[in-house]
Amino acid sequence: MNHYKKLGGQAVIYGLGNVVPRLLNYAVLTFYYTRRFSIEEFGMITELYAYVAILLIILTYGMETGLFKFSVSNENQHTVYSTTLISVITTSVLFVFVIVFLNRNIAELIGYKGNPEYIIYLGLTLSLDAITAIAFAKLRVENKVRRFATLKIINVVVTIFFVFLFLEALPKIRPISEASWYVDKFRSVGVGYVFISNLLASFFIMMLLMGDHLKLKWQVNPVLLKKMLFYSLPLLVVGLAGTFNETIDRILLRSYTADGLNPLYEIGIYGANYRIAVLMTLFVQMFRYAAEPFYFNMAKSTDSKVVYANVLKYFTIFLMIVFLAVSLGIDFFKLFIDSKHYEGLGIVPVVLMANVLVGMLFNVNMWYKITGHTVYGVYITSLGAVITIVMNILLIPLYSYHACAWIHLVTNFVMLSLTYLIGQRFYKINYDIGRILLYVILALVFYFIGNALKTDREYINIAIGLFFVSVYVFICNKRENLFNVFLEKNESEDS
Repeated sequence: MNHYKKLGGQAVIYGLGNVVPRLLNYAVLTFYYTRRFSIEEFGMITELYAYVAILLIILTYGMETGLFKFSVSNENQHTVYSTTLISVITTSVLFVFVIVFLNRNIAELIGYKGNPEYIIYLGLTLSLDAITAIAFAKLRVENKVRRFATLKIINVVVTIFFVFLFLEALPKIRPISEASWYVDKFRSVGVGYVFISNLLASFFIMMLLMGDHLKLKWQVNPVLLKKMLFYSLPLLVVGLAGTFNETIDRILLRSYTADGLNPLYEIGIYGANYRIAVLMTLFVQMFRYAAEPFYFNMAKSTDSKVVYANVLKYFTIFLMIVFLAVSLGIDFFKLFIDSKHYEGLGIVPVVLMANVLVGMLFNVNMWYKITGHTVYGVYITSLGAVITIVMNILLIPLYSYHACAWIHLVTNFVMLSLTYLIGQRFYKINYDIGRILLYVILALVFYFIGNALKTDREYINIAIGLFFVSVYVFICNKRENLFNVFLEKNESEDS
């Protein structure tokens, strides 16, 4: 079997469920939000969704990966899924009660005293997303990638529908816009409609997934749950620390921006430009969805370590292609945000490179998930979180969001290096470090040359970028025969 072709094919299909929705979000909602809202209002959206990202990790507490692990090793997959789902539903319901009773206190604590309703909207959305995350993980275990992709796309389409309904359509329908109930209660909701739209979309997806559970035998295996929690809870710390590394800077910007600067303005600039760089994150996430079950299923194969080593090399090449395409094609990609945010474009290549390291880290850190040594993931990502928090506190007052971007890069490099070095002790994989470094350095050289050749004419800059991307692809394919690796059929496939 051509393992690389299988992984690449599944990643493409998962990409339909991850990249296509995110691209819709990126091309439609980011384009719209940065123009519809002020920089400060966009800063509010950016900051609040940073909290959402952190809390979602807490509410799923590593049970997605636990589902993969125990579905592979346990014959009764239905019991594994039922136990996992009931556990997450229980904790999510408890979370909703906390949000309902403490929403005003939470809003005041994080600086949104005047909008406690935001906390309720986001809390309800989080509880629904945590439950559906387990349902989506089950689809991945069962390789139902097309259904996974379809539901992910529907989620974003429904969100877009409600955003434009609330912010564009209803205000232009005179009988509604002039009605006293609308003027008093709904005209001033503004940014809140973003959160309401996401809540309605999450509820809609939950309803679509309910059909999959009508025949489910709802039962909890206490012994299995204990084993799953023992395995998964360290991954909660890993995931939480990793998400801290990615999102905590938006929250810290609010508290540590230098006097004389508007914190929400700085967050808004940072958030908009970070969304350009998030294109890299889309491909990393696309790969993660396909690779996680793939790696667990490959673990018992005799050539698994050879495959893992090659996947890191090939994926790094792909990530560097994306890096070159976006960083040298910035004159095109910047059009997805409003021009009032352009002052922060300088951070885009830095964040892109930081996300390249995230993609490499995901490949390298699979060793402790496969072997069960998840405690090392806790140590490494916790160290990364400490570095992120301390450096942001020290440097944000001096360099604002520019510090945040560079700290991402530094922290991810430290975590990648430690994960690789420790992994070689417990689960030695002969990665081709020399070639991987060669491809990374070559891409960086092309970036600096292409950047130095930039002119005042945007179409010429885009053409220069395309030239260097094409040359890079040609060189990598010449050395690695990539097209044949991912496209050729094995004899077993032909028979």
